[in-house]
Amino acid sequence: MAASDTRRWAIPAALLFAVLFAAACTSDDDGGDNRLRVVTSLELFADMVRNVAGDRAVVTALLPSGADPHTYELSPGRVVDVAQADLAFVNGLGLEGSLRTVIDENAGGPVDVLTDGLDIVDGNPHLWLDPMLAISYVQSILLALAANDPEGATEYAASAAAYADELLALDAEIEAALASIPPERRKLVTFHDAYPYLARRYGLEVVAVVVPSPGQEPSVRAIADLIDAIEAQNVPAVYKEPQFNADVLESAANEADVQVLDLLSDAYIDGVESYIDLMRFNAAQLQEGLGGS
Repeated sequence: MAASDTRRWAIPAALLFAVLFAAACTSDDDGGDNRLRVVTSLELFADMVRNVAGDRAVVTALLPSGADPHTYELSPGRVVDVAQADLAFVNGLGLEGSLRTVIDENAGGPVDVLTDGLDIVDGNPHLWLDPMLAISYVQSILLALAANDPEGATEYAASAAAYADELLALDAEIEAALASIPPERRKLVTFHDAYPYLARRYGLEVVAVVVPSPGQEPSVRAIADLIDAIEAQNVPAVYKEPQFNADVLESAANEADVQVLDLLSDAYIDGVESYIDLMRFNAAQLQEGLGGS
């Protein structure tokens, strides 16, 4: 289970020094609209940036929620947004696929990679599904915003600290919600391999995934192995993602006579409009499917 040794985020000393140094280097030029123009690859990251930037930035997500960055083609207008942006945020680790090339080739300012310097599990890019690692994203966002808008550095620092405290509270909330799941039911079967960080944070075990990445097709043998794993491990529920065709997973679940529920990785659905909403939705789905009676 997650450690609960602290529930308030303090800006690390090195990070605080960098922010204060940026503030000390503030330009006196205040003419015109000085708001930063920021683009992010996914709407999820735009939400994080808005929580830190507040009214000091205009933040645009390049992809609509649920779009596959490996296949989605940006409109010419969105490419112009990239070129005119002061700052871009991407996840890295291959999550953006071909979109990353478009961003790198057209960026009008620095491109900040949110996963740089973090502890990566087998190259998996979905670090934000652990709220404690999401706080590391917030730290990266804070530094990048302060470096590009030194005048707002102290404001960014205050907003980042407040948002990080919300994420700490979210982590404690999820930990409490999942605490009652019995050890023998702490098993995850998911459509694609997006949840190792969530599983590690909350003491779950990823038993099987249908495909490593969306767009891949499982073999007949892989489907048989999936059914065997569900039955052998007594998995109580399996999890699909609403934006993907999960017929294979649903068929395997029907054959093994287990329920199918949703988990979200980066796509919003009705009633989910932020990162915090998404994580609360996931906690409720895990509690419902794995908690038992």
